[in-house]
Amino acid sequence: MTKTISTKTISAKTGSLAGFAVAALALTASDVVNKGYDPWVETVSRYVNLPHGWLVTVGLLGIALGSAALAVRAGGGGRGGWLLGFWAVCVLVAAVFPADPPGNWDRPSTADTVHGAAAWAGFLALTVAIVRLTATWRREPARGAGVRGLTGLAWASSAAFVLFAAAMVDRAALTHTAPLGAAERVVIAVDLAWLALAAVTTPSAAPRSAGSGTMSRMTTGLTK
Repeated sequence: MTKTISTKTISAKTGSLAGFAVAALALTASDVVNKGYDPWVETVSRYVNLPHGWLVTVGLLGIALGSAALAVRAGGGGRGGWLLGFWAVCVLVAAVFPADPPGNWDRPSTADTVHGAAAWAGFLALTVAIVRLTATWRREPARGAGVRGLTGLAWASSAAFVLFAAAMVDRAALTHTAPLGAAERVVIAVDLAWLALAAVTTPSAAPRSAGSGTMSRMTTGLTK
């Protein structure tokens, strides 16, 4: 049983880190090789419409895979774990339904509407999940020094999300000059950093068997 649990833990951890590594490489490469859009202005998802737009899809699928694997490992995190799983589903939906090219703010396609709704729901869910899981793990001394890093990244994630939301409101309804693309990239970078660190520091909860519970009660009885 212990060997089986250990194997599952290693597989989930490897899946998480592999997914996040693929995402970071693919999204970075997309900004480098895709010319024509300004990353300061345009969001990552718009780049799917350029010649190497498949890199965006690969990056989103990597995030979805890594987040799903981490959500399984963090199953004991209560609502935080469930929100992390919801984020993974939202990213998958955003990958399947691509964003429109720039300039379609007033007449978005159905795919773009679904993509935008999934993206915003996912970012909000992830921000709350990061806060809840970090708060839970801070109360567990066995988590080690990694919790301090997660705490700092949790604060940065919340601040980055607020700035991203403000940039979106400005671009959509106010001055239309906010650096929305840059704000989104900061959110993605900080969130990926938190997710990767969580994948390294989060152990899988080993389920208690009926036998272990009985043995515990017997041991307690003998010591009384």
